[in-house]
Amino acid sequence: MSVVACKVYKDKIDIASDSIVVWYNTQSKGDNKEWSKLWQGNGLTVGCVGYCEEGSLFQLYCTTRKPKAATVDALTEFMVEFAEWKKAKTKEFKLDNANIIVFGDRAFTTDSFFINEITKYDAIGAGMDYALSALYLGHDVEKAVEVACELSIYCEKPIKKFSVKK
Repeated sequence: MSVVACKVYKDKIDIASDSIVVWYNTQSKGDNKEWSKLWQGNGLTVGCVGYCEEGSLFQLYCTTRKPKAATVDALTEFMVEFAEWKKAKTKEFKLDNANIIVFGDRAFTTDSFFINEITKYDAIGAGMDYALSALYLGHDVEKAVEVACELSIYCEKPIKKFSVKK
């Protein structure tokens, strides 16, 4: 459930998300003050989609750790280290969530241990096709997430956005 969209410009990287949180068959519409799928800290800007449990653990992990460099290899190693840390806490090595991570002056998508650099734009989550269509048509990340919220039953306002200067 959810959508996170990212667009890379010459001087900045914009990232936005919706705010839906789903508990089984019930949704919470952005009233979760303690947890967010889009956050900043420790030199990272992260948007995650998937399970709240894994997102919360990843946010906790990132408060004291970050990748060694803004490269695909370093991000891959970082995600493997997170999976090992997660396994020590939960007995589960598998990563289920997808993330968009802005680090340094670059942005990356992660899907388990597959890492890809974003050079123009990308989106993840249940609303990604709607967001990608809007981004393809030249819209910004807020409009992309707005379109996903309008058309996907798994995305919901309010929209949260960060802009990271390069």
